[in-house]
This record gives sequence, structure tokens and C-alpha cells, in this order.
Amino acid sequence: MARPHLERVLVRALVAAALCVALSACLLVPIPQDLKGNSALPAIALEQVGLYRLEVALLIFYGWLLLVTPAFSGLIRGRLPSEISTRGAKFVEEADQSAALNEEKIKDLKRITDDLAEGLRVAKFEIKQLKKASTSDNTQLGVGSKQ
Repeated sequence: MARPHLERVLVRALVAAALCVALSACLLVPIPQDLKGNSALPAIALEQVGLYRLEVALLIFYGWLLLVTPAFSGLIRGRLPSEISTRGAKFVEEADQSAALNEEKIKDLKRITDDLAEGLRVAKFEIKQLKKASTSDNTQLGVGSKQ
């Protein structure tokens, strides 16, 4: 039980370190200069120093996470991710577990569908019986009737 807690603390420490490195890089990154000494910011920075520094910080932060995530999993857990996306790293075991969960959900939905189909069949039968009953004259004869 202590190992998952230790892993969680280590992941938090690595993310905090990534954030610190990104923030310090943001503050310390030199602004590119052209030969005349004017700032020569890339076009993506829209000629704004603050935006350029923010982009550098984001690049370093996400780059760090992109490298640290598989390295952490490979070193600590002994497995590498099969996919890295914007939702995070996916591992083969998780994919197997999600396939098993999907199978269980499909079975549950099949059972529910079968129950609903049976209920529909019963309801249709009852409606048919009610229609038959409404077409036949089942009223009592009136007092003094000649039938």
C-alpha cells in the first residue's frame, strides 16, 4: 500500500520540478536579437516578449512531461506506454482492462435490452387482449330487457 503512495508523491515532485524548470527558463531565456541589436522574436510570438517567454515555458513544461512520463513508468514500474496523447500515457495493461470493462458493459446492455424486449412483448400481448375485450359486448342486460 505504501508503494502507490510513494509513486504518487514522486509524480507530484516531478511535475513540480517541471514547473519550476519551466518558470525559471521563462525568466532566464534570452530574447533573440538581430545583427543591429533589435529584438528578433519568432513570428509565433507575435513580436511580444511576454508571449515568447510563455511559449518557452510551455514548451519546456510539456516537453519535460512528455519525456518524464515514459521514463518514470519504464524505470519505476518496468513498463513503457503504448500510446501518449493529450489525455496522457496509456499502457497495455490499461487497454486490456478497458477491453474487459467494455465487454462487461456490453453484456449488461444486452441483458437490459432482452428485459426491455420481453416487457414490450408482454405489453403488446396485454394491449391485444384489451382490444379484443373492448370489441366484444360484455355489458349486462338492462332490467326488463327482452333478451
